[in-house]
Amino acid sequence: MTIEKELQARSESKCELCRATENLNVYEVPPTSNETADECVLICETCRQQIENPEKIDVHHWRCLNDSMWSQIAAVQVMSWRMLSRLKTEGWAQDLLEMMHLDEETLTWAQATAEGASDEDVIKHLDSNGAVLEAGDSVPSMD
Repeated sequence: MTIEKELQARSESKCELCRATENLNVYEVPPTSNETADECVLICETCRQQIENPEKIDVHHWRCLNDSMWSQIAAVQVMSWRMLSRLKTEGWAQDLLEMMHLDEETLTWAQATAEGASDEDVIKHLDSNGAVLEAGDSVPSMD
C-alpha cells in the first residue's frame, strides 16, 4: 500500500488538519527520517500553502486546530502544535497551545524546526564585542 493510500484510509480521505475533502496531498512533516506514513499527514492545498508561506496565513482558517490537536496521530499533533505556535499571538491559539499535551518524543519532533521558539529561547553565542557568532566563525585567543 502506498503512503498516500495509507493516509487516505487513516484520515477517511479528509485533510488531517482542517477536514477539507478536496485537493489532498501527502505532506512529510520535517524532519523526516524514513518517509513512512507515520511521518506524514494528508493535507489540503489551503493548509499546505499556509504552512509553506507563513505570510499568507488566514488566522481564522486555523481554528480547525481546536479539533485536530486532539488527534492520536503524532504527525498531526506535531503540525497542530507548530501552527498553534506560529499563531500564539492570537489569544485563542495561545489558549489551545496551553491545553495541548505532547509526549516527550512528539514534543521534541515538534520543536525540531524551531517553530514557536521566541528570540529569548534561542541560544546566541556572542564574541567579546557582542557580535553574534555563526557556525564556522573563529575567535582569536586571549593569550
